[in-house]
Amino acid sequence: MTTTAINKVNSKLKVLPDALLLEVENYLDFLTYKYTQETALSNIPQWQKDIVLERMNNPQTAVDAFEMITDLEK
Repeated sequence: MTTTAINKVNSKLKVLPDALLLEVENYLDFLTYKYTQETALSNIPQWQKDIVLERMNNPQTAVDAFEMITDLEK
């Protein structure tokens, strides 16, 4: 963020009533959370996404944890 943009935001924050500052802070927390979630999802390997989608589409299929470990060790 540029210094000019930071100065604009700061000047706008200075004129807000305290009650609205809490809302702004909460919104910033939300945006930070949203960004970290989007970033985390983009770091999941495609094979893992495929497994989850397959399980979502076939919920009757039981998951065998030992089989999963064996497959991962291959």
